[in-house]
Amino acid sequence: TNISLGKSITEVTIDSVAVLKIVKHCNDSLPTMVAGFLLGLDTNNRLEITYSCSSPQPRAESEKDGFDDLDGTEYQVEMMKMLRDVNVDNNCVGWYTSMYLGTICTNDIVAYQYSYQSSEELSENCVAIMYDPILSTKGMLVIKAFRLSKAFLELKRTKSNQFIRPSEILEELPLKIRNIGHISAFLRCMEDTPQHKLQLNCIYDTLSMTNNDMYTEKYLELLSNLL
Repeated sequence: TNISLGKSITEVTIDSVAVLKIVKHCNDSLPTMVAGFLLGLDTNNRLEITYSCSSPQPRAESEKDGFDDLDGTEYQVEMMKMLRDVNVDNNCVGWYTSMYLGTICTNDIVAYQYSYQSSEELSENCVAIMYDPILSTKGMLVIKAFRLSKAFLELKRTKSNQFIRPSEILEELPLKIRNIGHISAFLRCMEDTPQHKLQLNCIYDTLSMTNNDMYTEKYLELLSNLL
């Protein structure tokens, strides 16, 4: 496949609604790693992600219904058609996935990202958004944007067997979360409202330590891969 190495983006912006959908999908699916696709626009050296959709997970034969007859690609195409009908951006600009403890450069991730950036039907500026549901429970949102480096794409284009350092395969892009108007106004109203008048139904399940045992097996698996 011929890969153009022309004009590329310098930053990524993502709507807060898309971030919330990614966070909910990844958190609800723990400890399973899940993925989905991103929709938006590629303009003025900036990639704008306005919507995200989860990809269907394999299910047992007894649980399948009509929609399970579609594979991941067909499901994505059908979903994009439905979103277009309701005036939502339906231009695919990449994909997202959950990651464990900052593990980003794996064979599967590199291969999947290459399929996006080398596709003739998609923009070469497609990115991968990676969200870490484990580290995010520590009080800070861990979400990053990556793409394959030009050096790696050049090696793939020329079919060279030259060695490239793992740290040079993926490159991180600046990621900014953007709030649409009415959300920004709501947050400003909350900021200006006296604390004793705020009545928020907060959920503190993410702070619970009761489910930590379910991640022990994954921790040990990641550690064994480093040995």
